[in-house]
Amino acid sequence: MPSPDAARKPDSSAAPEASRPLLIRGGRVFDGASGFAHLDVLVTDGRVARMAPSIEPPASARIIEATGSLVTPGLVDAHVHAFRWGHLIGLDVDPLSSRSGVTAFVDGGSSGALNFMAFRTYVVDRVRSALYALLNVSAIGQVVDGIQGLDAGENDDPRFLHLGAAAEVVEKNRDVIVGIKVRMYTGLTSLAPMAAARELADAVGLPLVVHVSKAPPAFRDLLPYLRVGDVVTHMFHPGPGGLVTRDGSIAPEYREARARGVLFDTGTARFHTSFPVARTAIQQGFLPDTISTDLTLNNYQHITIDMPTTLSKFLALGIPLERALRLATLAPARMLPAARGHGRLAEGRPADLALFALESGEFTYLDYFGERLQASERLICRGTIKDGQLLAPEEQAPMPFSFMRK
Repeated sequence: MPSPDAARKPDSSAAPEASRPLLIRGGRVFDGASGFAHLDVLVTDGRVARMAPSIEPPASARIIEATGSLVTPGLVDAHVHAFRWGHLIGLDVDPLSSRSGVTAFVDGGSSGALNFMAFRTYVVDRVRSALYALLNVSAIGQVVDGIQGLDAGENDDPRFLHLGAAAEVVEKNRDVIVGIKVRMYTGLTSLAPMAAARELADAVGLPLVVHVSKAPPAFRDLLPYLRVGDVVTHMFHPGPGGLVTRDGSIAPEYREARARGVLFDTGTARFHTSFPVARTAIQQGFLPDTISTDLTLNNYQHITIDMPTTLSKFLALGIPLERALRLATLAPARMLPAARGHGRLAEGRPADLALFALESGEFTYLDYFGERLQASERLICRGTIKDGQLLAPEEQAPMPFSFMRK
């Protein structure tokens, strides 16, 4: 792991550690708008002060030797579940950030109008990471999603589709809420949640993010509700009604959605992604618009793990490195407030960065269904820098209860 140069020790007159300049030296720097270049990166006061082929370090600077490493903007994970204790399978984003290179996250609808303010007060406003949210169209969010054997979903009862309350919560939290989420999970017999989510998204002027799974409900029935800029997540799920038909072609309703400007997100998770489906779609040119993890407490230790692992899988599935990085930085950052500067590495922007090694070797990944994916290279996080500070790796607290859904 790159670390500050041990030979450069502060003396008694040195500035406090947090205020000292930071020089990241010798790395292969990536920015989504301009690609790769070998540059030094100087950070002062939590922002990128200068980028150049060679920078002389200020006398008090901390130095990270990044030769042989990739230096990227802090990654943006547009689909996680981070409402710890409000949504039992939600995880803590800060430990995740410290080990994965992700500095900005979007919670994928864990909370609704009834509990969003608890999520904001006790999680969003307290974490070090930049954390945004999709507001679930159901007022209860995903609070019923976490107990083994509890066969219920937030959209099973239409009484929770209280659009007036949801609209008011959005209006009072526009700095954090960046979209409306509706989960059209397998077995729903009504399109009322989809219609309500469409109405809410139009009323508040935010994109609609739709969880899809195997039919029913069928994707062709959801298509009339989708508009330009809306997002379909879990795009590579297997089963009836999915992206790839039985004959191996792309389902026409998915092509129609893309033609009208609907975006597709991986929401990789566990049973929401099949390697054969993803491989077939990518080979036919149907690539994701964003790469995200859908991380929870029940997939961060296996199958999904983190964003570097997820990106490594998509490299093995045929997406070039530069494009994969763009799909985890610049592309998802477009849904976040532009003034925050997420997803870019450029002078004057916040110093949220990540360092990766691109390792060569023989690696094997398994999907939830037992399908193997062979890879010849993988991304390994070597450091996360948030607001100019190199983070110490932290551990994620595990599931605390035996009754939690595995």
